[in-house]
Amino acid sequence: MKAARERDAMIAYFIRGAGESWAVIKLFLDDREEVVEHGMTLFEAEIICVMLLNNLRRGGAVSAPELPLEEPRPKRPRQLSLKF
Repeated sequence: MKAARERDAMIAYFIRGAGESWAVIKLFLDDREEVVEHGMTLFEAEIICVMLLNNLRRGGAVSAPELPLEEPRPKRPRQLSLKF
């Protein structure tokens, strides 16, 4: 049961499309995507996406474990060049 819940844990909603055909996409923790709605105008897709994101923030969805933060790469020291 726990494995199924973790598999179905989601992290985001976003919109994808072009012109007059837009879709709301649900993104899962394991990089799967699911189309929630499609064939909408950009405005309609934005409204639905915001509503779903607000619901996600309120805890209406299965919470996902925190994603690991990537360690920043150390910057290579720069060699200064002097021009005479």
